[in-house]
Amino acid sequence: MKCQSRKKLSLKTKTYICLGTFLFILLCLFLYFQFIVTPLVVDVSYAHVDSVATTMISDAIYEVTQEGGYDYDDFMEINYAQDNSISFISANTITLNNFARELSTKAQIYLDKVGSYEIKVPLGSFTGITALSGVGPDIALHVVPIGSVITSFRSNFVSEGINQTIHSLYIDVNVSLSVILPLTTKNLDFVTQVLVCEHFINGKVPEVYFNFGNSVF
Repeated sequence: MKCQSRKKLSLKTKTYICLGTFLFILLCLFLYFQFIVTPLVVDVSYAHVDSVATTMISDAIYEVTQEGGYDYDDFMEINYAQDNSISFISANTITLNNFARELSTKAQIYLDKVGSYEIKVPLGSFTGITALSGVGPDIALHVVPIGSVITSFRSNFVSEGINQTIHSLYIDVNVSLSVILPLTTKNLDFVTQVLVCEHFINGKVPEVYFNFGNSVF
């Protein structure tokens, strides 16, 4: 009777040890993938997704600009004083808002198309070893758009010669994309700055514009 009891107790102990070892290995693999492999894969994915986002925003801006026939005078108005110096430069907020709204709509359409986009990442990247990052067959990672497109305008003044200034109008477009990895999902934010229009200003520009540098509005 005692021998049978010892055998049963030994079997239970072995079972617990095997189960504990299995769970420990499983936990180690999860932590290894989460903190070592995932950052490497995200870095590889980021370059691909950034390229897609930049192309998407550029195409959307080009399409909106061509359809609306926008130029510098549509966005900005330069007011001169009697001595031909510039008294102030004002922004046409209605046109800017319309442009931003049209751009957001177009960009959102392109974002929906990105939902079917796949990133090909070599299997070696999932080992966490840098030397093997480009080895093995490709694994497809899906890119899914999340959130909405956020836009903001940026104005920059650069002095060129005597009483000549280049005024550049940029738009910053912020989009959020989610990369679906095998065991997790990573949300990535991308800000794309695109030149909307540029204009040479003849006349002395007030120093206040230069002091503000890249002003966002």
